[in-house]
Amino acid sequence: MASVNSVRDILEVFGALDRAVREADDPQLTAAADKLIPGLGTADPRWYAEIESKYYGNEARRTPNLAPALARIATEDADPQTPRLNPAQKTRLLYGISTSERLRSLASGALPALDNSDPKFDDALIGSLAAIAPRDSESPADRRAKAIDARTALLQNISNFNRFKDYKSAVQAPVEASALRSGQPMIAPLCHTAVVVVESLESAVIDTAFDSNDVSLEQLKSIVNPFNWAQDYSELFVRMAGQEPDIMPDGWRRVLETVRLLGTEELTTPLKFFPYQPSPVEATLDYDLDKSEFGTGDGQVLVDRGFINIKVTNSERDPAKPGVHVTTRKVVHIQGISAYAQGKLVCIGGYGTASANFLLGAAAKPPKDPVAFDYPTKEDEADKPRTTSPTAPPATPLTHFVPAAVGAWTESAQDLTSGYFDIAQKWLTGSLSLTDVADYTTKVSSELASSPWKYLQAMTTPRTPGKPGSAQ
Repeated sequence: MASVNSVRDILEVFGALDRAVREADDPQLTAAADKLIPGLGTADPRWYAEIESKYYGNEARRTPNLAPALARIATEDADPQTPRLNPAQKTRLLYGISTSERLRSLASGALPALDNSDPKFDDALIGSLAAIAPRDSESPADRRAKAIDARTALLQNISNFNRFKDYKSAVQAPVEASALRSGQPMIAPLCHTAVVVVESLESAVIDTAFDSNDVSLEQLKSIVNPFNWAQDYSELFVRMAGQEPDIMPDGWRRVLETVRLLGTEELTTPLKFFPYQPSPVEATLDYDLDKSEFGTGDGQVLVDRGFINIKVTNSERDPAKPGVHVTTRKVVHIQGISAYAQGKLVCIGGYGTASANFLLGAAAKPPKDPVAFDYPTKEDEADKPRTTSPTAPPATPLTHFVPAAVGAWTESAQDLTSGYFDIAQKWLTGSLSLTDVADYTTKVSSELASSPWKYLQAMTTPRTPGKPGSAQ
């Protein structure tokens, strides 16, 4: 189990990047940073302090610093008594380190260099890069020696890392090919984040997409039920408790979720969920806040909805054989911190990407006696086994359109010229209206102009429509 300290340290890495960009006060650097860390340019500069204050109180780190954060990660990785980083944390850490070097290359005084020019920083850097080595790697000393090769690969390719979408080819692939990873892929995906307004609340949207050639649809179905989550991924999920009645009149099932993101503070939230199979080669699990029993939670989470979609990708279209594509989405509002801070906390803390973190590992090594994907849809049958999967009405064209909308709008917002920046700003803050889209349709790129109404509808309707339980 990875240490919660690592989540805090990786958050500090990103806080330090934000601080460096703001202190540099360089429009060119800010623009470059916003391409690498979408939304940073419009974020509340207090986001890092908000998270620290909420979870650590008087022990909060008020000023994020890159070198100490990397040094702590290096120290924990070298300690055999301390859990190593999980796959998602390794991906986040590598993204933070590579972003640091790319921004430094554009403004040399903004951040420390990765080129061994500062021995103290270099020691922290190599030690933290060593933490990215596979779980079954050799001793800490061996990992550190191989981390030097990873740094070389990073420096040789960093000039090709100019925006979020460049990460896999410009950073991840060269590091995977280095001696540090020896060709072993980093399976955890990055997450796309944005901010939308849901029920008058600014909420973070976190999307992921990933593929696996090692697990099958049937394997994932066997562990994806929320009642398995505490066994699947105990680093985040503390417990998943039943609620009475088990099943709602519309067929959705109820569960009380408790998670721990940072420190010792827990979030307890009542959820409802609905698993179904649109076809034999697909499986979907939708979930949403259970407002009917909101009082059973602690009231910290006011929006919590999303889905896990799984689709067979092997050439035989066989759900029992390895080969799947998974897309996930989480929309969440946590009381007490700004929307951008929520996005960073949920993304880096694992709450928004937990499905990606636990699905692959738990599918390969399932928990004992997992709760099945299928379940009864009537309360009087709740304790009886089910042999067929519940079905849902056919999805509308926009049902699961939003992950693509988040990515496309984020990328397009980065590419807009200064004359179009207003509309991008409005979208990023969740205030974009139909009138705005109509006014700017002739100015935005042809890619977006072809279907602006669909993008807007998808972005402003974050829950999945047209399914059981969709009524408020």
